[in-house]
Amino acid sequence: MKLALIAALLLVPLSQAASLTGVVVDMNGAYFANIAAELASGTNKYLARTDNAGVYQFSSLPEGKYELTFQVTGFQRFTLKSIELSEREQKQIPEITLRVGRSHCGEPYRDFVRLLPPGLLFGRLSGRVLPAAKGVEITLVCRTFTACRSTVTDSNGQFSFDTLSAGVYGLSYHREGFYPVDATEYAYTVDVGWESVYSPTVLERCPNGNCDPKRRPKQPIRHCE
Repeated sequence: MKLALIAALLLVPLSQAASLTGVVVDMNGAYFANIAAELASGTNKYLARTDNAGVYQFSSLPEGKYELTFQVTGFQRFTLKSIELSEREQKQIPEITLRVGRSHCGEPYRDFVRLLPPGLLFGRLSGRVLPAAKGVEITLVCRTFTACRSTVTDSNGQFSFDTLSAGVYGLSYHREGFYPVDATEYAYTVDVGWESVYSPTVLERCPNGNCDPKRRPKQPIRHCE
């Protein structure tokens, strides 16, 4: 890893080098000091640590596409994908908030986020279903457990909701021949300026086409860390 960083420094003229910086906080706004930040581009990886004000910085970077990751014990892993850097660009990432970790065994889990165009005052929520299928009905549940929007999946089983206010939402999933997944809590987070991409939701096929939830066989107890 150090060799890759040294090689990058030798190969990239300082006049063409780019940089990347930002701040990391918790949900109360407190800075994360001295935590590792990992930046990857292809097979090259770069490491930095935050200072006492939660600031991380990468310098002397070649142009390209990058992925930034923070993984702190007790907090959800945060991965920001598709960071584009051009020659000599000095890019500043919006403030990153790390959230307290939860077991994601059978629960919604944010795989990664992407930056939306700067200046937008809303966020986006994306996901997909397995098995992948077109036309699965997805309902967005807002406060007071009121359905506020709906959409359907594309041919790859993917869906998204745009122009969402910051907050937490629920999602319900309905597909003919499969047991429904109804929102029981607000488990999907949306932040201004970010697209939150969640791990796939697995839908279970109904035996003999009977999808009455009351007759659903009991599921084995899963032991999750």
